[in-house]
Amino acid sequence: MLPEPQKLTLFPHEDEKKWVAEITGDDPTFKLKRTFLPEIASNTYDIYDGYYQIHGIHPGITPFTKEYCVVEQGHMQRHLTFPQVLRQVEAIKAKEPERVERIKAQLIQQFDDIDAAVDHELVHEDLLFQKEQLDMMDDFDQLAQAYQQLLRQKKTMIQRYRDQVATLPDDYQGDIG
Repeated sequence: MLPEPQKLTLFPHEDEKKWVAEITGDDPTFKLKRTFLPEIASNTYDIYDGYYQIHGIHPGITPFTKEYCVVEQGHMQRHLTFPQVLRQVEAIKAKEPERVERIKAQLIQQFDDIDAAVDHELVHEDLLFQKEQLDMMDDFDQLAQAYQQLLRQKKTMIQRYRDQVATLPDDYQGDIG
C-alpha cells in the first residue's frame, strides 16, 4: 500500500525557479544524487518520507533557497546543512527499494486512471502489459523519468486510446498497441 504523500505547494522564488529534488544517494561530482520531482498539479508536489533539496516559496513560511530538508512520518525538518545530509547517505541509499516500490505504485495508479478513463478491454490489456514491464525495472531514476513522462502525456494517451477504440469495428478482436 502506497503511503499518503504530503502535498507541498511551491511557487517560484525571486529567481523565477521552483523545484523539489529527492536526495537518493551519493554522486561522484556533486556528492549528493538528486532526482527532481514532477508537479502533480500546478505548483503542487508529492512529498514522502526522505531527504530533499527544495527551492521556491510556500505561502506563509520563509522561502526555501536550495534548502535541505528531511521528512519523517510526514513532518518536515528544515535547514539541514550539507554535511548533515552527507552523513545520511548510507541510510538514504538503504531506502532505495522503498523508493522503487513507491514510484512503481505511482506509475500503476496513473495507468489505472487511464484505464478507467477509456474502459475498453484492449486498452486494459495494453496497460496491463505496461504494468508488467515495471516488474523488470528497478532503477529509481529511470522509473522517475517514466513517471514524469507519463504525467506529461497522460491526457494525450487517453485521447489516443479513445480515438483508436472509436475506429475499431464492433467485433474487432485484435491488438490496438
